[in-house]
Amino acid sequence: MKLVIVESPTKAKTLSKILPQSYSIKASMGHIRDLPKSGLGVDVEKDFAPVYEVPVKAKKVLTDLKKTAKDAEEIVLATDPDREGEAIAWHLEELLRGKKDTRVFSRVVFHELTKEAIDEAFKNPGKIDLDLVDAQQARRVLDRLVGYKLSPLLWKKVMYGLSAGRVQSVAVRLVVERERERQAFNPEEYWGVLGEFQNGSKKKIWAELSEIKGKKVEINNGEAAEKIKEEALKGTYSVVSLKKSERKKNPYPPFKTSTLQQAMANIYGFNAKKTMRAAQGLFEKGYITYHRTDSLSLSPHFINEARELIKKRFGDTYLPDTPNLYKTKSANAQEAHEAIRPTSAHAVPSKSIGLAGDEFKTYSIIWLRSLECQMNPSIYEQTSLSIGSDEGYIFKATGSTVLFEGWLAVSKMVGVKEDEEETPSILPELAEGTKMKLLDIKNEQHFTQPPARYNDASLIKKMEELGVGRPSTYAPTLSTIQDRKYVLREGRYFYPNDVAYVVVDLLVAHFPEIVDYNFTALMEESLDKVAEGEIKWAPVIREFYKPFEKKIAAKDKELNKRDVTNLGESEEKCPECGRVLVFKLGKFGKFLSCSGYPDCKYAKPLEPLNGVGGEDEDFGKCDKCEDGTMVLKQGRFGKFLACSNYPKCKNTKPFMDKVGMKCPQCGEGDVVKKKSKWKEFYGCSRYPDCDWKSWKNPMTVASGNGEDSEKDGDKESVDSIA
Repeated sequence: MKLVIVESPTKAKTLSKILPQSYSIKASMGHIRDLPKSGLGVDVEKDFAPVYEVPVKAKKVLTDLKKTAKDAEEIVLATDPDREGEAIAWHLEELLRGKKDTRVFSRVVFHELTKEAIDEAFKNPGKIDLDLVDAQQARRVLDRLVGYKLSPLLWKKVMYGLSAGRVQSVAVRLVVERERERQAFNPEEYWGVLGEFQNGSKKKIWAELSEIKGKKVEINNGEAAEKIKEEALKGTYSVVSLKKSERKKNPYPPFKTSTLQQAMANIYGFNAKKTMRAAQGLFEKGYITYHRTDSLSLSPHFINEARELIKKRFGDTYLPDTPNLYKTKSANAQEAHEAIRPTSAHAVPSKSIGLAGDEFKTYSIIWLRSLECQMNPSIYEQTSLSIGSDEGYIFKATGSTVLFEGWLAVSKMVGVKEDEEETPSILPELAEGTKMKLLDIKNEQHFTQPPARYNDASLIKKMEELGVGRPSTYAPTLSTIQDRKYVLREGRYFYPNDVAYVVVDLLVAHFPEIVDYNFTALMEESLDKVAEGEIKWAPVIREFYKPFEKKIAAKDKELNKRDVTNLGESEEKCPECGRVLVFKLGKFGKFLSCSGYPDCKYAKPLEPLNGVGGEDEDFGKCDKCEDGTMVLKQGRFGKFLACSNYPKCKNTKPFMDKVGMKCPQCGEGDVVKKKSKWKEFYGCSRYPDCDWKSWKNPMTVASGNGEDSEKDGDKESVDSIA
């Protein structure tokens, strides 16, 4: 018997349909060994050797794998074809190979789960690429050193519970700097003058004023616009220029990881994590090639399939004479060797292919792009029209019509519109010298707009442009900065939390190498060189860590929390001493404090947070100070009650989010909504005196629409949250 080990049950299931029954296929359920959750886990005195351990959740899986491996004559490691997959394979071999074990441990690599690719991989097994393993280890060690050494400093100097990361800090800096650009932006007023014209055939068009007596029009206020309108209405107009030209629009390249994430964000509003989860499922089920890649190349086999389908569905005119080939612009392209594409061009998105929901949407976009990129350009006829008067007033209009759809035809076939840039506008047939009647003029006020906030698509694009991160890191980075509340969302767009400003300013001022774009990009290049076997990983870490360690010790003594958490001056004066009040960041958010602290200890909250944007509610007087009242606040772990005199009075109490019924177990306490590590649950307000709890809302249970979770046999999982 030969044992094949992959990462997931889904991948194992797909592989079992391809390999003969003589193979036993097991899943490692991801990483079987990793750095410890607590503790540094890196021996800095021994060339930064990582100290690995098997997590509790992986021990049962490892025991099962060892039991199955005893009877195996060969163990085949078939993990994903990237650094992460190579590291998982290496850990598996380290744990499963005995001291005197002479069995063969082979490594097979495939970029798609198809019979042809699997057969080829198993015919040509290889060994684990230790350079890739070293690159993955180097990244883990580097990120662990930064996180475990820098985070405690942030706890002491800013706020407990904060974390710092090499790539995540750069992403937060981008969001903070963009927000500051927006805050510093001064909108400027400008006006547009639009004229409605009509030819002899009663055809009407709108054109915008662009020139007056040979000079470009710049109108800064309404008075000037009105004056121009009055003068322009006096003129006699005709077509002074009419130009037609053909313009081609080429198809986009096939997807790599970053562009797939950007497309799914733009078209469906998917965040990067959601896109990668869907793509992972598609890969493991055999629908697409490996989805973590920088490559833009496509296999000859797929190109031939795509060209056959294009010719059959659309005809020869849509097919270029030779295949369209694309080269990556990334200097450090790595990971898989192909772009993301369907495993078969003939698997047209439809209900019959067995996909639904997010996976169907993601597959449709991948299939669409993969076919489009092998088609001829679309062709537009573009018309530029100028209508002028003898007084030198020139109005311009442009129009375009599609002469040949080219690659745009595919989106109609599957009902998905990927490209939103072109909006065809048709101008009436005119000729130079045609008399035009000016019917009306409309003045429109505009203001220049600040740079847009980043969303998933634009932030990933910017990170890629800067060389920050790699295909496997974009989605985890965006998830991390949101999970840790550095960055919040407004609709699809990111904006920084107050603490983000403080942390970014601290890092830029005192640890510039951590958030420097060039440094982070150069570090990624070094990791790429490790993966290629050009350099060793330990010297890369040593060069960074030695000065970093000394700086941490120095800044621990040098930095003062009072200075670090200063968010800038307000326009208010201290009522007690007359000094300027400054914005400060405290445990419960922003507040105003006297700049003369500690000589003057005056402070006040910015606003009474009674409710989160809702109406004020009386939660009673503070029992620890004379004149304070308890107000509702929002913290990292949900709502809580705090004294309105914070920071003078630091009294806090838990907030009981009652659902409106008594505890079904004790009858005395109230049923309250609580939050565990995983999700919300319901418990008794008298806990621990009463230990009743449920995943389900008992109000629903009482109405007969559900049953208590303990009666459903979920008692163990509910108890685990206590």
